[in-house]
Amino acid sequence: MKILFLFSLLIIFLSCDGGLTLPPDVQPGIEGTITLSGSWPPEDSVKSLWIFASQIFPLDSSKVVAGIIDGRISIYPSVTETLPYNVSPQQFNMPLLPGTYFYIGVLQRHGDLANLDSYDVVGVLRDDVNPMNPRSISVGDFQVISGLAIQIDFYNLPPQPF
Repeated sequence: MKILFLFSLLIIFLSCDGGLTLPPDVQPGIEGTITLSGSWPPEDSVKSLWIFASQIFPLDSSKVVAGIIDGRISIYPSVTETLPYNVSPQQFNMPLLPGTYFYIGVLQRHGDLANLDSYDVVGVLRDDVNPMNPRSISVGDFQVISGLAIQIDFYNLPPQPF
């Protein structure tokens, strides 16, 4: 009976693989560098500058506001903050929920906050194979995709999504 008890205890002990081990302490997201091609526009024409990551593509103006509200479009650093003006290159580390992001880039606001004509995409994370297309990124649980490079050009804009 003792042998059966010890054998059962041994099997239970060997079948445990960490049990309630905590997951890694990593906020999923993306990180990389933004560089400027060309020159900065006058400072008063750059009201806000953000990185965006969208789980919706193609975008149209009706999907942008809804996407930001429901979390399918993430803005970094936040809607009330902006990336620094006249800094290139600049590093970014953008937390994101796990998922696939079909369109990642840098958005400039140059006019009124409520007017969609006041926004321009000034840089896009480009696909390595076809640079005319945006690159999709899939972010997993506890995963940070690093080494991303976004080039911005205020005077030679990429195709606008809306």
